[in-house]
Amino acid sequence: MPCLAHTLQVTLKDAMKHTSVHSVMKKARKLVHGVRKSSAANEELIKRCGKTLIWDCSTRWNSTFDMMKRLLETRTELNQLLENFGMDTLLTSDWAKLAKLVKVLEPFAVHTDQLQSDSQSLSQVVPCLLNLEAHLLMTAVGKQLAQVLLKSLREGFAGILSPDSIQFDATPAGACLMDPSVLLVLQSPDTVPLKRAAQSFVQNLAAQYHPAASQYDGATARATQTPTGAPLAVLQKYSFLASRTEVYVSYTNQPSLTDSLLIEMEKYFCEVKQGVFNETPLQFWRSREAVYPKLAPVALDLVSAPASQAFVERILSLCGLLSSGLRNRTTTSLEQRVSLKINKKLLLD
Repeated sequence: MPCLAHTLQVTLKDAMKHTSVHSVMKKARKLVHGVRKSSAANEELIKRCGKTLIWDCSTRWNSTFDMMKRLLETRTELNQLLENFGMDTLLTSDWAKLAKLVKVLEPFAVHTDQLQSDSQSLSQVVPCLLNLEAHLLMTAVGKQLAQVLLKSLREGFAGILSPDSIQFDATPAGACLMDPSVLLVLQSPDTVPLKRAAQSFVQNLAAQYHPAASQYDGATARATQTPTGAPLAVLQKYSFLASRTEVYVSYTNQPSLTDSLLIEMEKYFCEVKQGVFNETPLQFWRSREAVYPKLAPVALDLVSAPASQAFVERILSLCGLLSSGLRNRTTTSLEQRVSLKINKKLLLD
């Protein structure tokens, strides 16, 4: 499975090449370059508003978003400065386009930071992607760009969101299913195929942990679905998705069902739908290992997996920095130095 943060980066970079975006971005970069290369203009802007313009980096789309947002934040002071220095500013229509771009792209910036953080679980991937999809479907501004982004998002993440794709990997959906804080994301009618794929994946894993457990046969379980009405509180974290979701609660109508694995899963679903949890997913499953002896080992493995490989890349960069010639007299091992650097916050606390 590819790095999710990197896939999101590629998806956005492709969308940013669209004609409706490219021209205004070219003007914005030219403006930032003109101010940044002038020390007098740069210092004057800092004096006026305490901020400087951000020059974006091609390898991090977030920096492009930060550049646009900073331009809008300093627009008044920047226009005054440019007038004093005899430099050209953006047209009113260009400023309006930048404002629309920021509004459309802000949720992507939030979820990119979320997915590439060191402590983010793989279980958050599917909710983030579904929330972005809901945002693009609902947005009232920049509809042309939203359509391009939506198409790019669905194509780039078909291997995660579309069970029909030949590249589909059910691991993120399975992690989402086993995380009580986001399980209800998979309870709406729109996500039924994804939920079924996740259930099958989890139960196949559980069968490997416990060979005696029987495989789930979806054809034998008959269930009814009842809408709960308004989205439950757990979905409020994903505001766009929550406003489009009507959670359906399923009740199995097969009292003779003896498959202990399926019984555990139904019991888990009911507990999540009826309760509010303040504990982390790891704490939830560790405290219930005796209640869910077959599901708990699988769930602990899935919710412990990181959302992306960004953390590993940061460790490699840190190893390169700590092993450079500037530190060749350090006597402690590289492993010790990396461990101390990564856990610095915990050690200071």
